[in-house]
Amino acid sequence: MSIAGRFARLVTSPLKYHIYISQSHDAAVNLSIEYYLFQKSHPASSVLFLYVNRPCIVIGRNQNPWLEVNYPLVRQSAALLGTSASPNQDQSSLKDRVQVIRRRSGGGTVFHDLGNVNFSIIFSQPRPGYNQYKHAEMVVRAIRKMNPRARVNKRHDIVLDPGPLLAKTDRPDPTDTHCTAFQFNDGSLMPRKVSGSAGKASGKRALHHGTCLLASPNLLSISEYLRSPATPFLKGKGSESVRSPVDNIISQAQATSRFNTGTLQHHIVEAFIQMYGLDVTSIALPQDMDSGITELKEDRECVSGVVDDTGRTTNECDHLSQPGFLHMYVFTGITLG
Repeated sequence: MSIAGRFARLVTSPLKYHIYISQSHDAAVNLSIEYYLFQKSHPASSVLFLYVNRPCIVIGRNQNPWLEVNYPLVRQSAALLGTSASPNQDQSSLKDRVQVIRRRSGGGTVFHDLGNVNFSIIFSQPRPGYNQYKHAEMVVRAIRKMNPRARVNKRHDIVLDPGPLLAKTDRPDPTDTHCTAFQFNDGSLMPRKVSGSAGKASGKRALHHGTCLLASPNLLSISEYLRSPATPFLKGKGSESVRSPVDNIISQAQATSRFNTGTLQHHIVEAFIQMYGLDVTSIALPQDMDSGITELKEDRECVSGVVDDTGRTTNECDHLSQPGFLHMYVFTGITLG
């Protein structure tokens, strides 16, 4: 049986818990595997899937890419693709092509690179009383092994408290994932986001996934890629991203063989196992899943969508010096007038 065949057989098995770590850095591959796990995994199972992508922009299901993405900058990065010095060049650089892809869940637009760790938890549809912070709290417990400033905020995001250490008498329970032993601000700096997440539910299954900015070398450029120059002139019906100041979990100086994406993945696996009280085998997906991956990428019902469905967009060209007001309505790529 092929690797892809064994993987499909494993995914659909009645095993209660699964952990998968992708060896691919292709966003289309990883988001397709995620959706495959969401669709095909056993209804009673809980699945943890971890992956790292090359530089890419991932937009939410209900978002308009023309309002979220700086396409001129994306095109510049694409034009530089052929100038890479060698196949061994650091692929986390924004000088490499930045892919734009749509995921199947809601939420805002995010930027991925080789300094990010992405997590997905797939589980049975939650019952009333379910703790919506459960999986974010799990990830915080993993991050705190690398940075004790991490906590979950009211939006289910994970942020770092930048202030000084509190007095011993004021410090909270160290197991509390919603507050830290540090001031949430120092008078000038507010908490900075290191992880955002989104969710999706269908039938008997639910998905909670997010990204962790571990040590992105592109931290200062992310906002440029996620700020569309067309925003002042376009009105769309899609949901807009909530923009927040971001930071890395560890510094570039700390991003060594001791602290890297593999380290954080290991901590997240440990936190998953501890949360469920498990003894689980981690399954690594080889990069050459041949036919299985090819099928996932070519199946439009399964593959994460490219940005070919933008919804209705209005282009208001009132900034032109000529008198008048030009409206242009575009729906799924067709100009209506």
